[in-house]
This record gives sequence, structure tokens and C-alpha cells, in this order.
Amino acid sequence: MDVFDQFLPASAAAYSRQLWQQHPFQFRVSKPRRTRLGDFKALPDGSLQITVNADLNPYAFLLTYIHEVAHAVVHRQTQAAKRRLRPKPHGPQWQLTFQQLMQPLLTEAIYPPAILEPLRDYMRQPAATSCAHPSLMNALREADGKPIGHIPLQDVPEGQAFQFAKKTFVRGTFRRTRIVCKEIESGRSYTILAHALVIMTN
Repeated sequence: MDVFDQFLPASAAAYSRQLWQQHPFQFRVSKPRRTRLGDFKALPDGSLQITVNADLNPYAFLLTYIHEVAHAVVHRQTQAAKRRLRPKPHGPQWQLTFQQLMQPLLTEAIYPPAILEPLRDYMRQPAATSCAHPSLMNALREADGKPIGHIPLQDVPEGQAFQFAKKTFVRGTFRRTRIVCKEIESGRSYTILAHALVIMTN
């Protein structure tokens, strides 16, 4: 069993493998990272590398994989056109490429209806992260199953203390898709994703 069969929905493995063959890159499944779900890099030797976190459920893994493949395709297109100016990482060229690559996957043969509906909405104008689309983020999280005792940060009342990443914070106000929180020990303020799972403290 290769990485595509192991981490992706079974009905999407062949298509995902085909993209890897059409747009050659090194593909690595990474240890979980707090700051990103996946990553694309153009390496010094001219090769390309894509990584996706190993702890993602198959539906989130597939979305992240295609997101990063879109970066690889745009990079190759820019090189082939010999453009001096690089397009914005998540600008119009990447959005269009991402939409085109995702189009064959937007069916109930790949995604369950609960995820497919918000995913189609997100794909109308994809952002740098699926975290920017609350309904999609919640649907993907439902596929994970929430850890016992954890709730989304957005459900914590303002001014309430909570634990996240082994530190204690006090919830503040919304800032777009994130919430400003103050770490109690250091007194420093941080912005944490509104959908991050946290533990309420008494």
C-alpha cells in the first residue's frame, strides 16, 4: 500500500497519484505541525517538495494535498513562461489552478454530503487556508471526532480561561478568523484560530 492508498479516500487515490506523475515532486507525509497543514517548497536543486501532515483525516488530507499541488503547478507554469515576477502565493493564478484540480473531486463519490456542500462554497473563492471557512472547518472536524473534553475556542466565553498547547490563556475578542488571547504566565497576547480545540478551566 502506497501513501496515496493509505492517507486518501480510496476513490481519490488514482487521481491524486496521477497528479504526482504529471507534475513531478517529492511527496512526504509529515509529523503534525501546529502552524500548517501542508507545505510546498522549491528546493535549491530545482526539484519540488510537498508535505502534508499525517494526522489529517482522509478528506482534509486530500484537500491539503490538492492545495499544495496547485502551488507546484503554478510554480512550473511561472518557470516555463520565464516570468521575472512571481505570482502571489494565494493569488488569482493559484485560485484558478486549485479550482481546476479540485473540480473532479467535488462529488459524493469522494466527499460525504456534509463536507461537500461547504467545500463547494469554499472552492468558489478559495482562501489560503480552509480555516477561513468556518462551515468547512467544522465539517472536516466532525469527520475527525472531537477529543473528549475539548471545545472550539469560539465557544469559550470572552474573559474565560482555557488551556491550549499546554499553556493557560484568557479569551479575548475576535479578529477575523482568529481570537486574541492573553497567556496568563507571560502576559503576552496571541491570536489563535477560532476553531482551535481547547480545554476550559475552572
